[in-house]
Amino acid sequence: MTEKKVNPDILYGMEDRPELKKAVPLAFQHIFAMFAANITVPLMVSALLDLPPADKTFLIQCALFMAGVGTLIQIRKGKKIGSGLPIVMGTSNAFIATVMSIAGTYGIGAVFASSFVGGLFEMVLGKSLPKLKKVFTPLVSGVVVVTLGVTLIPVAVKQAAGGTGNLGDPTALLLASVVLLTIVFCHRSKNRFVKSASILLGILTGFVLSLFLGILDGGAIKEASFVAVPLPMQYQWRFYPAAIIGMLFMYVATTIETLGDISAITIAGEDREPTEEEKTGGVLADGLSSALAALMNGFPNTSYTQNIGVVNLTGVFSRHVVRIGAYMLLLLAFFPKFSAVLSMIPVPVLGGASIAMFSMVAVSGFSLLGKIPFTSRNSLIIALSLGLGIGLSLVPEALGNLHQDIQLILTSGVVPSAVTAIGLDLFLPVEEEK
Repeated sequence: MTEKKVNPDILYGMEDRPELKKAVPLAFQHIFAMFAANITVPLMVSALLDLPPADKTFLIQCALFMAGVGTLIQIRKGKKIGSGLPIVMGTSNAFIATVMSIAGTYGIGAVFASSFVGGLFEMVLGKSLPKLKKVFTPLVSGVVVVTLGVTLIPVAVKQAAGGTGNLGDPTALLLASVVLLTIVFCHRSKNRFVKSASILLGILTGFVLSLFLGILDGGAIKEASFVAVPLPMQYQWRFYPAAIIGMLFMYVATTIETLGDISAITIAGEDREPTEEEKTGGVLADGLSSALAALMNGFPNTSYTQNIGVVNLTGVFSRHVVRIGAYMLLLLAFFPKFSAVLSMIPVPVLGGASIAMFSMVAVSGFSLLGKIPFTSRNSLIIALSLGLGIGLSLVPEALGNLHQDIQLILTSGVVPSAVTAIGLDLFLPVEEEK
């Protein structure tokens, strides 16, 4: 049995249940951290297909609803499906290019059909994990976690600097800097609650500053209805082999990503590697959530790396807090007005918080790699895996002459890192200890 250790930086352990007046704000941190990413795919697909405002709002509702459902499935303990860890689920942005390609070529119904098949495929991978134990070693997991964090940092920096089309905006940089400084000061506070709510307080500070600067747009609140119910299968499904194959490749990638997230959170929270039950249950929950999301007009779901960053940074490892956050997401799905308020948070504010969160994920990966003997063999594997994964992610134009689907896979960061690490770990002979 895997030994659980007490990490002095953890304020609330996995089984701790903070009182409600503290648990609710802590749960809001998770919603703030994942909200923008969770609605990105619905917004982009709506724009691509020129869907009417009502459809756009409906797709966002479905994304929120399934984020809540998926999280509740993922945090289940002692069940075959679910890791039992404080992991937040949501719409995966790793699928953006694939989803956009399928939607533009075959329509939104083909996206949901191929995503449903992909979700079932990921569940098959989850059931096969015990047989793949030699493949997903601690070395591979550490490389994946580091790659996850490092490749997401540029995304956060771009958001902090104003986002696409507004990069380098002084106001955006000011907002992101204030958010980061607030997080730092709150995290160093001797007050336990202030430290645990550092992400939330940073985002709230940025939001208030945005209000004073007059850059908030309240138009979305006026247009949103008060109450609306997300209904299943509102679009005609279409099955196309090319669309399904493209999705299957991405589901392999998200399986590896989820295993990395599971490793990151157990290392940060209890200084241990995840158990086989946690890994299998986590991937099964990932696949089931995506399949259910397709039925509910939602896009592929996965574990959210930025929320693992929240856990790492704040020291709130409580599954109870994440469960409350899941219930909040379910409520938001029925009240579009409230969702519209959260959608007003400026991109630079989220970017400032994301820099801290994604960086903490990378630190968790380094912590995991630190437990591995740095022999010449292992050093070579780590170096080449990180070099290819991070390098191709930062310079995607290097593969500009290849087919779009191949570019998508090789520039994802996680896939080339994981494939390189797995291949070399299996191929290179283990050095004998001297």
